[in-house]
Amino acid sequence: MKRPAKTLGLLVLCMSGLGLQQVAAEPVPGRAPMQSTASVAPVRFLVVAAQESILSASAPGRFAKVSANLGDTVRAGQVLAVFDCAEIQARRDAARAEAESARVQYEAKMKLQGLQSAAEVEVELAAANVNKAQSQIRIFDAQVAQCAFVAPFAGKVARVHVKVGQGVNPGAPVVELVGSGPLKARMNVPSQWLAWLKLGDRLEGTVDETGGACELKVTRVAGRVDAVSQTVEIETELAGASGQVLPGMSGQVRAPAAR
Repeated sequence: MKRPAKTLGLLVLCMSGLGLQQVAAEPVPGRAPMQSTASVAPVRFLVVAAQESILSASAPGRFAKVSANLGDTVRAGQVLAVFDCAEIQARRDAARAEAESARVQYEAKMKLQGLQSAAEVEVELAAANVNKAQSQIRIFDAQVAQCAFVAPFAGKVARVHVKVGQGVNPGAPVVELVGSGPLKARMNVPSQWLAWLKLGDRLEGTVDETGGACELKVTRVAGRVDAVSQTVEIETELAGASGQVLPGMSGQVRAPAAR
């Protein structure tokens, strides 16, 4: 029985389509299979200093001296700026004088008590006045100590926010410092990396600003995966880098090709 020409045409077309699908599904000889973009996408990292600090004012004041300049290398304990604290120092001197007067009165009351000429309550009140005066001295000592802004660690001055004669309010930034220790890099990597990533692993990266290669040694891995981005934060030590690398620079790193 002969099939209609229309039916034969449809049959040939279907068979041709199946053949095309098989050809498309078969890998082309000599060509590597395509990889997912997500699996080879680079991860961004940020270079940070091992120690960073922003010295800020804890009390209102006006600067009498600012010795820190942008880019200066400073040592731990070095004075970077000083408030004009003449008034506070004068109050401290007055408190010391009051404390000395209270001490003399206390000693006099003690002698009178030995001669049965002063009551015990008078001696106790004199002792309380001595403690009160000494507490005032400690308060003014603390305020005078806050007049000097001292570097908490050795490093470099990243920014100076004030000038001589400038007044500031509590909380105002004064000087920003970065430590002179080894640099670090922080990044958020795909959570799938946890299947192979371990402390001590070394990753190869590139610094954007210099274009040089760098080696990052994994030192810390966060204890939680971000549920939205499915990434985990890690911290690495900048074990080696070509060119000068400064805090604030950024770059990118890829997972090792063998992973």
